[in-house]
Formats: sequence, C-alpha cells, structure tokens
Amino acid sequence: MLLNFLFPGECVICKEMFFHRGQNVICPGCLSQINKNPPEVCRGCGRKISACICRPERRYDDFKVFMGKNRYITEAIYWLKIKKHRKIAPEIGNRICKDLSEFIHTRKIDTVTFIPLDRETYKERGFNHLEEILKSAVPGFLIKPVLKKTQKTRLQMELSAEERHTNLKGVFSLAENIREKNVLIFDDIITTGATMMEALKTVKKGRPSKIYGYVIAG
Repeated sequence: MLLNFLFPGECVICKEMFFHRGQNVICPGCLSQINKNPPEVCRGCGRKISACICRPERRYDDFKVFMGKNRYITEAIYWLKIKKHRKIAPEIGNRICKDLSEFIHTRKIDTVTFIPLDRETYKERGFNHLEEILKSAVPGFLIKPVLKKTQKTRLQMELSAEERHTNLKGVFSLAENIREKNVLIFDDIITTGATMMEALKTVKKGRPSKIYGYVIAG
C-alpha cells in the first residue's frame, strides 16, 4: 500500500497521475465514466432498433445493454483483455453489479454463463476476462461455463462486419446440462451481435426454458 503512494500510477486514458489500490492502470475519475446509461436497442437481439434482426422471430427472451460504448469502457476492456491487467476486472464488475443483479433477480435466472476462450488463448492470457468480471458482479454459484470454444479464431475487433459473422460459425459447443434452466449469456461489447447470436444458437441446443443476453456496452 505504501508503495502505491510513493509511486503513483499514470492513467492510460487521461494521463493524470493517481494513487491506487487494486490496479495502477485507470484512475478513479475515468472509471467513474463507466455508468449505467442503456442505449436504445432491440430487447430481442441487442442491436440498435434500426438494425434489429428479430424478424421473423425474436432471438433472446430479453436482452440488456448496460451502457453506450465510450472510450472509458473500451479502454478498460482493452487493458483487461488484451494487456492482461486482471485487477481491472473487479472495477468493472463492481460498476455493473447492481444492474446485473436486478436483471437476474427479476427474470429468475439460475445460470449465468459467458463467451468462452479457446484453450490456446486461455493458456496464453491465464484467465477469461468475462468470467473475472462476473466474479465481482454476481454470486459464484450462478456462474457456469456452459459453452466451450472448440477452435481458435481471429479477434472480432479486427474484422469487418461480414467477417465477424463467419469467424465464429460453429466454434461453440455445450459443456453443461442446461435443460429447463433460465440461462443468461454475458459478453463485454456488442457491435454486430455476431458473437451473441452464435452463442445463442449453441445454448438453444441444450433446451433451456429461457435465454437472456446481457452486454456491458454497445
């Protein structure tokens, strides 16, 4: 703790120096910009209303996006996921905790899962950033690795909209029994919705009662 005061961190976003406790990457001021501010999206697919893909049938039973995408959440996810600063995860988890908990409670969700990593990427990073965020946001007994990623793919952020839809095709499989469960699929950022749609297709094979989507930003 003393070293944190003797050697303050420089925020990667605003470049201001700050005293830190858990992590020395993003200052409290910039983290405070990660707030509940839901954009107008389709509650069936999570995409913008103008880009809804729920016709002819609704995709998810309900879908929530915590906030609109901004540089603060984008940078926080980048430094957690790509730069492997694991201690950023609780900072994000604590900020979405109340909203996500209410979403889970009101919909009687009993299984919370997340978009998985392939074995090689998991070994290289040492953790799944989505699972780490959830550990600070919801009770541990709810979190289940329902999905397994069977092959390595390119990062979605590096691809065009068209490439994103083919990049993940057929890469997920079921790893848990979810029959008659109310399942929530969790991800960080939604752009085209390709990841959440591919995950949905696989989860449906397990015949759960309901399937919900929750994304931090979009």
